[in-house]
Amino acid sequence: MTTSVAEHVARNARKFPSRTALIDDKGAFTYAQLDDAANRLAAYLGKSGIGHGDKVALLAMSSANWVVAYVAILKLRAVCVPLNYRLTPDDIRANVEDAQCRLVITTSEYLHSHVDGRIDLPTVLIDDSPGESGLARILQEPAAGFHAPQPGDDDVQLIMFTGGTTGRSKGVVLRNRQVFWNTIHEALDTGMNEFDNTILATPLHHAAALNCWLLPHLYLGARATIMTEYSAERMLDLIAAHKVTNGFAPPSVARELCIAAERRAPERLASFRRWYVGGGILSAKDRDRMHALVPGSKIFYQYGLTEAGVIVTVLKEEDYETAPDSIGRPFLNFEVKIAREDLSDASIGESGEILVRGPSVMDGYYNRPDATAAVFHDGWLRTGDMGAMDEKGYVYFHDRLKDMVKSGGLNVYSQEVERALQKHPAVREVGVIGLPSERWGEEVTAVVVCRDGMSVEESEIIAFAKESLAHYKAPKRVVFIPYEELPINYSGKIIKRELRGRIARILGLSQ
Repeated sequence: MTTSVAEHVARNARKFPSRTALIDDKGAFTYAQLDDAANRLAAYLGKSGIGHGDKVALLAMSSANWVVAYVAILKLRAVCVPLNYRLTPDDIRANVEDAQCRLVITTSEYLHSHVDGRIDLPTVLIDDSPGESGLARILQEPAAGFHAPQPGDDDVQLIMFTGGTTGRSKGVVLRNRQVFWNTIHEALDTGMNEFDNTILATPLHHAAALNCWLLPHLYLGARATIMTEYSAERMLDLIAAHKVTNGFAPPSVARELCIAAERRAPERLASFRRWYVGGGILSAKDRDRMHALVPGSKIFYQYGLTEAGVIVTVLKEEDYETAPDSIGRPFLNFEVKIAREDLSDASIGESGEILVRGPSVMDGYYNRPDATAAVFHDGWLRTGDMGAMDEKGYVYFHDRLKDMVKSGGLNVYSQEVERALQKHPAVREVGVIGLPSERWGEEVTAVVVCRDGMSVEESEIIAFAKESLAHYKAPKRVVFIPYEELPINYSGKIIKRELRGRIARILGLSQ
C-alpha cells in the first residue's frame, strides 16, 4: 500500500463496497461504484496515451464525476491539474500551457466557453454529453483487462495553481506522500473518523476542499457530500438531508449559515459536530452563535497555504480559552518559527515572517526554479505572512505582507484591526485596507458591512477601535457597503486588491 489516493479508494472498495462514498445533486456513488467508474475512465485515458507523469487538466465545477476523473488520473500515475473555472479563458490557457498538459477533462459548458479555439488538446467530457469522449459512453465500456500500475510515494499527484495576485500564477507541485501527510494530520488532529460525512461547499479545485476534507474522508472510508454551487440555504438543506457531521466554512460562510439557520429551522444543523474555519477573523460572538445553534459542536480554526500542502496550524476547541486570538499550534509533524527581516530567528512575542516546515510542504513550483528558491530558506518555507509566537507555542497571524498598511511610517496589520472591529455588535463583516494619503502615505480604512437591521456611525467605529488599539492603528476612515458589494472569493476570503480598487473608485481616489 502506497500513499496514492487511487489505492485508498481501491482498498475501501474492497473493504466497504456498499458504503456511500460521494453524494451530489445527481445521486450517490458507493466505494465500489467510485472505484469501478475510475477504472473504466482510466482504461479509456490509458488507451488515449495518458500514462505515468502526464499532466491532465481538470476544468469543471464540483461533482461526483469530478472525483471520478481525479481518481482515474491517479490510477494511471498521471498528474491532475485542477483548474479554477472562474478564471478567464486566457488565464486557463496559460495554466494549461505552464503545466504542459496533454489532455483536458471538462464539461460541455467549459468546452465551448474556455477550450474550443483556445486550447489545442484532446478533451474528455464528464457531464451528460453523449459523444464518443463523454463519460456516459466511457462508463459503458468494461474495464476488464485494465490493471492500474503500481504507484510510488514520490509520484507527483497534483499541480495546483496559486491565485496569481502578483503576476502570472505558479503551479504548486505536490507528491503522493505530501498529500498523504496532510490527510493524516487532518484526520488525527481534528478527530475525523470513518462514520463522518463532510460537506464540500467550496470548489474542489481549491486546496482546502480537496486536500483537507475530500481526501481524508476518502482515506478513512467516510462520506463526502458535494455542492456544485454554494448557497447557505442549500447547504443547510443538504446537512439536514444527509446528516452531515462536519464541513469547512470560512468565517463569512459560517456567519451566513448562522443567519439562515436562525431564520428558518435551526434543527437542520442538528447532525453537525465539527466546524472547520479558516481564511478570516472568527470573533467570540461568532463562536458563541455557532455553539448556541449546535450545542456540543467543536470549532477547529485552521491556518495553511497551498505551498504547505495545506494546513499548518489548528486552534482546537480545548485551546481556545488559552489563546483565543491565535491560529493555534502546529499540526502533529509540523514546525513553525518566526523570522526577522534578515531571516534570523525572532524572539518570543516578536513580530516577523511565519516560516514553516513539515512533510506535506511542496518541493517547489513547476518549472519555476527562481520562484522556488525565493520561498525557501534553509529548508523552511517562507509563507509571506506576518505573525508572532508566544511562550506556549501558539502562533498569532498578523497579516499578509502585501496587505500590511504603512501609515505615518508605522506598520499596521490589517487583521489586528479587523479582529478588534469584529467585536463590535453591529459589525457583520469588515475588511481593512490602506488608501493613498498625502499626510499618512496610506490611510487605515475600514470597510464595514453591518448586521441585518443594525446601523452604526463612522465616529462610533473609530472610537470603538481606539478602545483596544493604539490610536495610529485605528481607522481614519470608515466606508459602509452592503454585503453583496463585498468582494469575496470562492474560498470565502475578502479579495483585498479588488476591495482597494472598488473603495478608491467610490471615494474618487487615485491608486
